[in-house]
Amino acid sequence: MKIFLVMLFLLTLKAFSGQDQYPEEREYSRADRGLRPYQALSIYKTGTFALTFDDGPHPTRTVQILDVLKKYQVKALFFVLTSKINESTFPIIKRMLDEGHLIGSHGVTHDRGADLTESEWKVRVKQSFIELAQWHKKAGYEYKKHYYRFPFGDYGTRSDYHHINALKEISRELMGENCIHMAFWDVDTADWVPGMTSEDVANNMIVHNEGGLFIDFKKVGNTYVKNPIPLKNPPSGGVILLHDIQEPSVKATELFIQYAQNRSLQLPRIDDIEEFRITKSCSL
Repeated sequence: MKIFLVMLFLLTLKAFSGQDQYPEEREYSRADRGLRPYQALSIYKTGTFALTFDDGPHPTRTVQILDVLKKYQVKALFFVLTSKINESTFPIIKRMLDEGHLIGSHGVTHDRGADLTESEWKVRVKQSFIELAQWHKKAGYEYKKHYYRFPFGDYGTRSDYHHINALKEISRELMGENCIHMAFWDVDTADWVPGMTSEDVANNMIVHNEGGLFIDFKKVGNTYVKNPIPLKNPPSGGVILLHDIQEPSVKATELFIQYAQNRSLQLPRIDDIEEFRITKSCSL
């Protein structure tokens, strides 16, 4: 009976997980908000996790994380801020590509979408993709897989325009097609919260597989503090959000990879997951 219920659950997830997470060919409205519509349901309850890192490149910590990923032969997606890429950090970008990682846009700077007019937002996001194409070319690679992550997960919060509609317009202006793939997350490690240790961050990934005490956060005054809560129904799979600018994430990444490999969990690159596969031929 238990096996039957698990199979039924997975089939139910499968029925709702086939939607291509490129922006759909429709007009988005303020009703389109939040992360829930973009969960990686196809890998829930499968012990499959994809690693993603935001806000880099960092001149030392990103390199350390790349060392960890290379040691264990795990591939990741790095959402970079293109203002941080220059001649001194370019070798980090080239190394990412040489070692089989993906690079996505997190913007030129870490702008909250709600703070920018449509023209401002489009100019900055479009610039980030143009710059990434240039850095890919300099590294000897064609830029063919285009991912974008909204800083703060903030989108669809303005009344005058919707960021997803604007993202589609940017893609068509650059490539003549709806090619830019949105990527959110299922596991927020809270690695940026003050006081988080590497063990705390690793714990937050592990409990999303087996359950336990998740170290969440809450705002107290003008700062964020740790706020542990029980996680009783873990997804046991999903896209993990880490930040390669955060010191605790270096060791935490290794601790989680060790945990995953010791338990035969799968750690694919995100484009091997159903919701994030690249299905269109686009080049920039």
